[in-house]
Amino acid sequence: MAKTRYRQIEKIEAKENIGSYGAWRRELCGKYRELLVQTRNNSYNTLVKTLAAKGETVACRKGCTYCCFHYVAVPLTHGMAIVDYLYDRKELLKQFISNYEKWRHKGCDISNVIDHTRSHAFSSSMPINDIIAVTRPPAIRYLQMGIPCPFLVNDTCLIYAVRPLPCSGQYSVTPPDWCNPEAGEKAVIYQLVSDDEDLLKILQLADPQLMLYELTLPIMIYKLLTEGASLIMADAGYRLPK
Repeated sequence: MAKTRYRQIEKIEAKENIGSYGAWRRELCGKYRELLVQTRNNSYNTLVKTLAAKGETVACRKGCTYCCFHYVAVPLTHGMAIVDYLYDRKELLKQFISNYEKWRHKGCDISNVIDHTRSHAFSSSMPINDIIAVTRPPAIRYLQMGIPCPFLVNDTCLIYAVRPLPCSGQYSVTPPDWCNPEAGEKAVIYQLVSDDEDLLKILQLADPQLMLYELTLPIMIYKLLTEGASLIMADAGYRLPK
């Protein structure tokens, strides 16, 4: 079954690289990765300066994986960048597919509930505070279920260089163990705030709708690998580059 799945993915990859669409996709992913690094570095440096003024420092360290059990959604554009990264790293791709089969038995149903709730909320033009309120309970249940991200292997992120912004958007200034939901102490977490100019550059890369179409990280990546971005975009009514 695994060999059949990989052959399917290889066919999709070949299709995703054909012609002007393939050239557009690769260029988009390359530029997105560059802006992702720029955005992440700028916002992190700003946070470090803010903390230094308070006499605080980031406590997060390699091997601390408490954030890797949260529900994380990614827009289609970011998902495409991750898949492009995996196309060049087949061993990581195969590791993800293997881990995904384990993840979906525990995380797929609740993720679909959250995705459906978010999609309905956005389509109804619900205020962002209300969207957060309605999605928070299932997101908390997801965390309580102890579902590791399928990109987490030996306490290391397989896609660290292109990890979603939510994965690099929270930093603790308290001992890492306090981030454990069962810890008796309450962690002090700071959120990275991306510069408006950096975010605007990302949005200007492609149709803004590509940033509005979001799914749970594992579901988005698996869907892109087994169906292809071109099919997803076409089904959603996006006009493909010619």
